[in-house]
Parts: sequence; C-alpha cells; structure tokens
Amino acid sequence: MLSGIADKVAVVTGAARPRSIGRATARRLAAEGARVACLDIARPYDDFPDYAVATADDLDEIVEELRATGAEAVAVRADVSDEDQVTAAIAEVGERLGRVELLANVAGGSGAGMGAAPLLGLTKGEFQRVLDVNLVGTWLVSRACAEVMIEAGTGGRIVNTSSQAGKVGWPMIGAYSAAKAGVINLTQVMAKEWAASQILVNAVCPGTVDTDLVNPGNLFVDLMDAAQPDGFGGWVGREIPIGRMQTAEEVASVIAFLMSDDARYITGEAVNVSGGQMMA
Repeated sequence: MLSGIADKVAVVTGAARPRSIGRATARRLAAEGARVACLDIARPYDDFPDYAVATADDLDEIVEELRATGAEAVAVRADVSDEDQVTAAIAEVGERLGRVELLANVAGGSGAGMGAAPLLGLTKGEFQRVLDVNLVGTWLVSRACAEVMIEAGTGGRIVNTSSQAGKVGWPMIGAYSAAKAGVINLTQVMAKEWAASQILVNAVCPGTVDTDLVNPGNLFVDLMDAAQPDGFGGWVGREIPIGRMQTAEEVASVIAFLMSDDARYITGEAVNVSGGQMMA
C-alpha cells in the first residue's frame, strides 16, 4: 500500500470508459483506500455524436464495482469543458464525499471524426473540441479542485494526463499533440503558482496504451497496418524498447505514486510512462 492516499477524497475524470486509464486509476485509488468520485460526461458529445465515449451504464458499472470491494465511491456526471458543470460537479463531490484532496485529470482523447486527421483536413470544430476536452477541461477541473484545497489550507495532489505526443508532435493527431503539449506547460505553471499552498501538480505521459483506442478500426492502427510490412504489431515491437504496449493499470500505478507520500518532493514534472518509447 502507498502511504498518504487512504481516506482521502479523490476525483478521477474520464473514469467510466471500459479498458481506460481513467477506470484503471479509479480502481487503483480505491484499492489504496481513497474515497473515489468517478466523474465522466457519460453521454455522446452534442457536436460529435458519433465519437465513442462512455455511457451512463459504464459510469454506474465502475461505481458499483468499487463499492463491491468495500470502497466508498460515487458517480458524478459532467462535461469537463463546461465551466458551470465542473463547478457543480466539484460541489457535489464535496457534499457527497467530503473535501477534494486528490485529483486525477484523465478525461480526454481524440479519434476518427474528432481530431484524428491530417492538419489540412481538420475542421475548426474538431480542433476546438480536442483542445476543450484535453486542455481546457484539465484547467477547469484543476482550478475548481485547487480552490477547495487552498480554502482548506491542507494542500493536495493533482496529476494531469498528457502524452508522449505532447513532447514530440505526431502526424495525424496534431490537435491532440498540441493539447497534450499544453497540458505539460499548464502543469508546470500550476505547480509554480500553487506550491505555496502545498499543492503538488505533476503530469504523466503515457505511450501506446492497450485500450479501446488501439482496437482494429482505429485510424492510427489501420494506418500502421497498411504502412508497415508486419503491421501494427510489428511496429509496436520495433518502436517500444520493452516490446509491448503498456496497460492502463501501469499508467494508473504511476498516477497513484505521484499522489502518495513517497512523491512528496516531486512537482512540475511530466513523467514518461511509455516503456522507453519516449525518452525526452
């Protein structure tokens, strides 16, 4: 068990989708004894209804799963890019679980029909939505939670989810790369501005994670299958020194570590969790 997490109230955004970093993080923090608020939009985006997101049933499922283990958990629905919804959601967490002390910003993503395309083929709406979900949402939820932490005067931990694509731009996901680069810079500013309030802010930068985003039919996977003589699997073997994709649980373990007492002198970092795929 990691010290410093048990009995604390943790918000995990993007917690509902199966086979995701958010769901894995909610499980890990619950296993460490946190009281977990699983926050998710849990419905299609109005402007991109065909983009796959978690459902209300998915959100209820993870909360029921955590409760079955004896953890205290609640479901909270909000679009992280909507300021009013975020404010209401964090207030709801306070009423149902108590003062927020830990935050994992995991909500985000991009895909075919919502930002995964050559830059010349992107619409302004797609670009803006990817920025809103990945970058603006990280700021809004962090701000709302930091206000609670500062008012309480006891500090807290925030871990933002960036990406290796936030350190080196990747073709076909330019909007996502730009947003995740922004998350790293935003993390550093938060860490500097809130250090005096004992709020530590870090980011994780996952590599190629084995989630639904890399299923056959995903634009990137299909492109690699077509471009590489041995397909996407061969590309993974060559590109990642460890030789395999990482699991969502492996990212969640680093998020939990950064929230623990063992990481009490770490702030403003963007930690690669990529099996050596990104070393910059």
